[in-house]
Amino acid sequence: MNKIRYLVVCWTDIELHAWEIPKLRGYFVHKFPETHLFHNHLPGQGFLYKTPCIQYRVIDSHPALIGINEGIEEMKRVFFEVDSLIINGNILQTNEREISLLEKDFGQCEEFHSYRFVSPWMALNQENYIEYQNLNPMEQNQRLRTILKNNLKTLSKGFSYWIPEMDKLQLDGWFKPLEVNFHNQRMQCFTGEFTTNFIIPEYLGLGKQSARGFGVVGKAKEER
Repeated sequence: MNKIRYLVVCWTDIELHAWEIPKLRGYFVHKFPETHLFHNHLPGQGFLYKTPCIQYRVIDSHPALIGINEGIEEMKRVFFEVDSLIINGNILQTNEREISLLEKDFGQCEEFHSYRFVSPWMALNQENYIEYQNLNPMEQNQRLRTILKNNLKTLSKGFSYWIPEMDKLQLDGWFKPLEVNFHNQRMQCFTGEFTTNFIIPEYLGLGKQSARGFGVVGKAKEER
């Protein structure tokens, strides 16, 4: 197990829907065009393939940004400089925003913890979607559990943490398919709950497009 640090900025006097997260991201990409951390692209080099250091969330119906690694310093800048947001062409003035530097336990552990997906989990890509569709229900659930384990590996790398005993990482889950509209395309996502011997702190996400609010993990109701 390890300790990780990340910083959360939340505008508590503005309300936002989860489907408006792309608009929130668009605002910050436009406001700070010189800083690639807001959009995770390098000039002339395409997409930056690592865990995004700035991630966009809706927390308790309020817009929020999370900064990890290099993103922590940018979040400090955001907290002091951003006193309004432009969403759907509307200027939203804000006088109440909070900044929290969180230090949390993270990683493989002996005890088991139960989690749920607060937002849709984007587990599949175009390649493995077709393969997934050809499996029977039991095989599909097993495949999703394997993908989720790999998602934990990816999240761990983002915090420079390597799972010490991957063969002893255990995970069981129950997932329900859910179609969502992403970039005007219908995407197969999932909701559900899972149990694992791995500690995942609040507000972090798993799977594809986690920086845009997909796959955010919360504690299952019995663990609250």
